[in-house]
Amino acid sequence: MVIEQNPHPLDPLSVEEFHAVASIVRKARENENTKYIFSSVVLKEPPKKQVLAYLQDINSSVLNPPDREALVILIDRPSGVVNEIIVSLTQGSITKWEKLQGVQPTQHPEEMLEAEQIMIKDEKVVKECHELGITDMSAVYVDPWAVGYYYANPKEPKQDKRRIMQGLMYYRTSEDDNQYAHPLDFTVIFDVNAQEVIEIVRSKPRNSKYERATIPMTNHHFLPEHLGQGKLRTDIKPIEITQPEGVSFTVKNNHILEWQKWHMHIGFNYREGVIISNVTYQDGDEKRPLFYRMSLSEMVVPYANPYEPYNHKMAFDVGEYGLGNMTNSLELGCDCVGNIYYMDGVISNLKGEPSVINNAICIHEEDVGLLFKHTDYRTGKAHSVRSRRLVVSNIITAANYDYGLYYYFYQDGSFQYEIKATGELNTHVLAEDEDPTPYGSIVAPQVVGQHHQHLFMMRIDPMIDGPNNSVMQVDVIPASYPVGHADNPVGNAFMPTNQIYNTTDEAQVRSNAETSRFWQIVNESKLHPYTKKPVGYKLSSLNTPPMLPKPGSIVTERAQFATKTIWVTPYEDGQLYPGGFYCSQSEPGIGLPEWTKEVKSIRDTDVVLWLTFGLTHLPRVEDFPVMPVETCGFHMKPSGFFLGNPGIDIPPSKKKISKKSRTLKATNAEKDGCHCA
Repeated sequence: MVIEQNPHPLDPLSVEEFHAVASIVRKARENENTKYIFSSVVLKEPPKKQVLAYLQDINSSVLNPPDREALVILIDRPSGVVNEIIVSLTQGSITKWEKLQGVQPTQHPEEMLEAEQIMIKDEKVVKECHELGITDMSAVYVDPWAVGYYYANPKEPKQDKRRIMQGLMYYRTSEDDNQYAHPLDFTVIFDVNAQEVIEIVRSKPRNSKYERATIPMTNHHFLPEHLGQGKLRTDIKPIEITQPEGVSFTVKNNHILEWQKWHMHIGFNYREGVIISNVTYQDGDEKRPLFYRMSLSEMVVPYANPYEPYNHKMAFDVGEYGLGNMTNSLELGCDCVGNIYYMDGVISNLKGEPSVINNAICIHEEDVGLLFKHTDYRTGKAHSVRSRRLVVSNIITAANYDYGLYYYFYQDGSFQYEIKATGELNTHVLAEDEDPTPYGSIVAPQVVGQHHQHLFMMRIDPMIDGPNNSVMQVDVIPASYPVGHADNPVGNAFMPTNQIYNTTDEAQVRSNAETSRFWQIVNESKLHPYTKKPVGYKLSSLNTPPMLPKPGSIVTERAQFATKTIWVTPYEDGQLYPGGFYCSQSEPGIGLPEWTKEVKSIRDTDVVLWLTFGLTHLPRVEDFPVMPVETCGFHMKPSGFFLGNPGIDIPPSKKKISKKSRTLKATNAEKDGCHCA
């Protein structure tokens, strides 16, 4: 069901608002001769206090909504000057304009496509390809990446202030061939604003008799049209997912989502992609707040190869490219299955005009097995309730990699975030006698899958029963009493130890599997009537690898946020991105390290929790030519929040068994009153 109502202050900019913003900015620059591009246009979210005050008064007869504002980032060409502009849509004018130098906004997809075409036509690139035996440059493809780091003067290790991409080079034997089966042995360093190639960096074979690696020309296809119908499985029977009475959720104004007892706002922007805000849960007559805002705020993919040109590879996909910019248009039956409600996403093109991503966000329900069950072993009577979850998802493509990003909401008040990493490995070429170990794995002859990590950071702005929260670390340890002690006579005792973080320096910690460490976000002013302890939500993850590049390395210094599993900071408007707003070609120390340099109180106040989770990926042959899904994520569960299992009110329903599968035993069970829901 879809219901229209008044706009929410966190609604993304509409298509009409994109047009209005671009028009205001262009008019302000109409007398200039400067060439420029729109790097991004996005809603400038109102201060949190204003949003909460507005939502509190939403049913009032007199509403004073916060001003509607847009943040616009322009890049002047060829100077590279960055223009940070705030446009008030309420006033129809520019309210702030700041010019910055030496910073790099996200790489726009159109910039990358533009760069690829220029690189392919460059004389130096053509010469390199000719030396490899390539005469048809239409078969050459470039994956433009942010450069990671680039020193104009190798003797002076400072980031070049030009806007630079590195072009990773590949060959295709046909238009839709798998290019990662044919990597070339050089990287192109490209000045984006000047639109020119700076230099070519060639990979040198190591411990090899060859001066240069040849192109591996064997095709490794995965598309069915290349494999041929005769090689596809024929023993798969259909699975159909139906909801004959429709879905159980309601969408209001295209962004307010209600399901079961959950209520939330769904947003979208070029950088974070999907944003979940104003999350509440209906507990009896009380609508209890849980989270103000949640989003995937940054990630880093450090690669292990220490040699040129591969040591420039360190992808910050959120800050350098933007999850929204890379979001797919989803297809029913392929990316999402069932009764689907889609939301579009809107980003800007280089001219500032809206570019609509149709079906950017998928919303649907899934059956996920048991929620709970118990069988009375004396009587044989069983009661089972099946678990259903609400899924809010989008899928992005970051050049070779694809990531499915899933928010799951469950009927027992719990929440899960999951990332499904798939797509293709970013490969490089080997000489015929070259061994890639210890920094990579051979996935096909002369083709290397480079060892790397995927480290994601979730920004969680909690409101557990109110705006002031604390974060508590819980470690489970053996009792300190020796075996035979009066309080541990047979030695089996173990117990949790709790530490509530008081300051920001205390709240920079790593996970600890040995103590089954988890965290609780608690409201110390709200005590549970049974436990007499603060109500809270438990946060846990089984996917918390340490960042493996050494302290002092370029990638570690740029991605200091990923060196800890948990950070907690006091809430500040505008502190959204742990690697800094201008993340591309960044210098060390911006973002979270900067915000926590001064020790601040974080107890019983408005806080933000930052969680690092992810994967360490040593590629397998089976990850090629396309990678089966690898998953990681985290869970949040009510812990001393409700008065019991909030899912016990899910009504049971009698088993429904098809005639084909009906058996005497099943029929008897049905007669005995076995329930499932």
